[in-house]
Amino acid sequence: MKWSKILVADLDGTLTRGGEDLLKPEVKKALISLKDRGWTLILATGRDRGYLMRRADLKGLFDAWVAEAGVSIYLPKTGDYRCLVSDAWKLKVKRLKVLPFVEEKENTIAFKSEYVDTVKAELIRINLEAVLRDNRGTIILLPPGIDKAVGVREALKLLGVEGFIAAVGDSEVDLELLEIADFRAVVADADPLLKKMADYVASREDGDGFIEVVESLLSRTA
Repeated sequence: MKWSKILVADLDGTLTRGGEDLLKPEVKKALISLKDRGWTLILATGRDRGYLMRRADLKGLFDAWVAEAGVSIYLPKTGDYRCLVSDAWKLKVKRLKVLPFVEEKENTIAFKSEYVDTVKAELIRINLEAVLRDNRGTIILLPPGIDKAVGVREALKLLGVEGFIAAVGDSEVDLELLEIADFRAVVADADPLLKKMADYVASREDGDGFIEVVESLLSRTA
């Protein structure tokens, strides 16, 4: 295993404002500054692989994508791909994709929090064991035992890398990610629970806050 400093960052609400907001040039510059110093960069997001592949602003920046909040891992440079859920679980999830309010992902679904009770009833009906994780009002369906931290560990195995981990996030779905980090940082408008865990709370939100975190990291690890 190669030793490296590792940065793991969430996308929506951390690197960007969310939605279709693209990385600011200054955010890309901050990521490249870490990359040029030999850091391993991992993107850990609720988005799926297909969506990330369509984002030209992400091209060439990250060594690994931990997608669908830990469900799948993709290495852009080599094309290596791992899905951490069983075919049986995915087959049952497929039955939920007919619901009119769900956002289909490659291996799971997401939906607005107002539909939680409806989805819980459907999970009971089809006998599917799952965890519902909140990402700023959007709920993602995960198998028990799968989260961003699990996905990051698998990504590091694929990369053959271990070392100092710095993690940056903003919402409940980033909780386990911060738990495995040696340095925990959040942006200014992060969930209060994450702020309590953090070693560093940025004074600014999303991408501007991330830039602040990188500046702090570089001063601490120079």
